[in-house]
Amino acid sequence: MVSVLTDARYFDGAPEHLGEVRNACELPILCKDFVLDEVQLDVARAHGADAVLLIVRCLEPDRLAPLVEAARARDLEPLVEVVNEEEARRAVEAGAELVGVNARDLDTLKMDADRAARVVEGLRPRGAVPIYLSGLSSPNAIAGVARSGAHAALVGEALMRLDDPEPLLREMARAAR
Repeated sequence: MVSVLTDARYFDGAPEHLGEVRNACELPILCKDFVLDEVQLDVARAHGADAVLLIVRCLEPDRLAPLVEAARARDLEPLVEVVNEEEARRAVEAGAELVGVNARDLDTLKMDADRAARVVEGLRPRGAVPIYLSGLSSPNAIAGVARSGAHAALVGEALMRLDDPEPLLREMARAAR
């Protein structure tokens, strides 16, 4: 899946970037934004997204389940981002199947790989598909994620900073196997 930042304020993104990626590849596309309302789901779908990021920490408790349901009603798969065990529990209870465990705490911006590994471990018996998010910059880091039980990893900054990300991406893919 290709993650596409669409938030303009913090990440210089735009919904139109989804369409550009859609025209460039056939992989599923994740709309990565701070989704708070169903209208944002409509925009994501209209611009070619297949999935949408829902961040538990950014939502009122009573909004998560309705947004998960609304995303699916629009043929968007919700990737629900969590930081800790409590948020993971809420994500699963809201019906999330894809649960992204962010190693970076959005409140403090500190990385905590050990916490993330514990949350990933706790998701496996619940039937959710754990995805490791943030802080991955090397093939060794990817190999560690593969050993943790996460089914996938989101790699962003490490690739975005390179003029030619393909060699690192290939090394990371090999390490994941």
